[in-house]
Amino acid sequence: MNCDLLSIPVNFLNTRFLRAAALLFLLPHLLSAQVFEAKTEPREVALGSTLEVSFSLKDARGERFKAPDFKDFKVVGGPNEMRGMTIINGRTQSHQTWSYELEPRRAGTFSIGPATVTADGKILTTKPLSVRVVPSKSRPGPGQDPGATDNLFISGEIDRKTAWLGQQVTWRILLYTQLSLEGADIIEIPEFEGFYSREKRRFDTRLTYQTVRGKKYAVKTLYEEALFPQETGELTIGAAKVRVGIDQPGAFGVYLGAKPVVLQTQPVRLTVKPLPAPTPEHFTGGVGQYDWEVEVDRDSLSTDDALTLKISLRGNGDSKRFAAPKFEIPPGLESIEPKIAEEEEYENGEEVIHSRVFEYVLLPKQPGEYRIRPALTFFNPDSNRYYTLTADSLPLIRVTAGANYQNDQTAVDTVSLPAPPPPVEFRLVDHVPQWLRSPFVLALPIFGLALFGIFYLLRKKKPAPATSTPERNDSTAQPSARASRGRLAQVGAYIGKGNPRVFYDELFKSLQGYLAARLQLGPAQMTQENVRKALSERNVSPATVQNLLSVWQTCEQALFAGQSQAAQMDTTWRQAESVVQDLEKTLRKG
Repeated sequence: MNCDLLSIPVNFLNTRFLRAAALLFLLPHLLSAQVFEAKTEPREVALGSTLEVSFSLKDARGERFKAPDFKDFKVVGGPNEMRGMTIINGRTQSHQTWSYELEPRRAGTFSIGPATVTADGKILTTKPLSVRVVPSKSRPGPGQDPGATDNLFISGEIDRKTAWLGQQVTWRILLYTQLSLEGADIIEIPEFEGFYSREKRRFDTRLTYQTVRGKKYAVKTLYEEALFPQETGELTIGAAKVRVGIDQPGAFGVYLGAKPVVLQTQPVRLTVKPLPAPTPEHFTGGVGQYDWEVEVDRDSLSTDDALTLKISLRGNGDSKRFAAPKFEIPPGLESIEPKIAEEEEYENGEEVIHSRVFEYVLLPKQPGEYRIRPALTFFNPDSNRYYTLTADSLPLIRVTAGANYQNDQTAVDTVSLPAPPPPVEFRLVDHVPQWLRSPFVLALPIFGLALFGIFYLLRKKKPAPATSTPERNDSTAQPSARASRGRLAQVGAYIGKGNPRVFYDELFKSLQGYLAARLQLGPAQMTQENVRKALSERNVSPATVQNLLSVWQTCEQALFAGQSQAAQMDTTWRQAESVVQDLEKTLRKG
């Protein structure tokens, strides 16, 4: 019995001991729970620097991760996802991390909202983070940039603090050093949001010396970019990163004896102003300094020829915002849309220059003397004024009648008719016999007309005979239009004869003959604008009108602009036939 009494507490103690030991063994696992947290380093950052934000999930596998809205920051890296496992004092812990590299857009105190992730069917959320962004220190100076010291730093600088919309601005990276360096490599350039940019290959790389805050530095330009602002307001140029090698004799590194250090510039701001209003009539978008040359290939020609006007210009403004100069064309001349004959963008050692050559083809329609006065207006940022260039030295253009010129005046307009004889008073009633004046005789014609009307109405109600076809009506309605169509159908015979000028001349004449008959236009009225207007009034589709004018311009370029267009003969002829068929369908309905 004693044995039984002693065995009871021993078993009881053994059971309590095992339970306690198991509890102590499982306690770390029971206490461990799913943890989802956010952190950032550092909490205070200078404008232009970057910070890292990470979101970590522990002891769980996350799915459907959703980052917060970084509305006050620019994401320059990430998301970078990492998974791992650590064992500390026998305890195993898994972790999953999503990280981002952010660059603040402006100074101030900002909140980074919560991120969410799904783990084991539950949605976990991080707490918001608060980040303070302080303004960057004035440059040049080492500031708080990574790698910068009082002996070595880089600076991103612009040649002006304010600029006009479209004005050229130079941004450069300058290296300030009091140390001996082995080399410098540019590893990151900002994106230049809000600018049209062009990297400069030619700039002064000579070493100069400057005193900054009482210290003398050797200064060298590492990089230059020409910037043209595309929008007004405050624009920010981001940071650049440069890797330099600090000379350390006897050391071994990337630069073989130099210690590599990564330096970063601070961002700079540019205030962009809108151009003054009102905008002049001949303004083409140029902002800067411009000059031009204007010339014509001849000063006398006939109505069968074409005149080429060439405008060559150079300027340091934004080439993307520059349009072809427009000017008034005197009545009697017709202009073809100008084309860019030459275009170039180059550097002169200080800035980027763009040059263009525009060619205008002018077609004379009427003989006479014409004065052409092209004008070009640009905005000069140095004087804050618009300037207008005019081509006053162009010669007077004399146009004579060509072999194909036809005057629209008729003989009736030039020959004076004899004056009509004076009217003679004549009374019919005085010459009618008395018996014809009776009411019965006067009623007979009226009765006859009534019978004729009834007979006519009865015949009109009968169906038209089957032999009445549209082809018979065409032969009497528009004989000249039908003849022009037949002439157009025969133009295809000239394609294989190897003479493009004869082909285009015959095609142009037959096409204009058809339009003259259908639209009732005279030779002097036969212009693209008049034809476009007449067809629009007759509800012809814009696509058909555009195809017609395309054939028209191809013929004019071949006949008057010296372009052979030999390879396009078959295509142009088929296009002309298709256009005439479309016109016939529409004009018949009208």
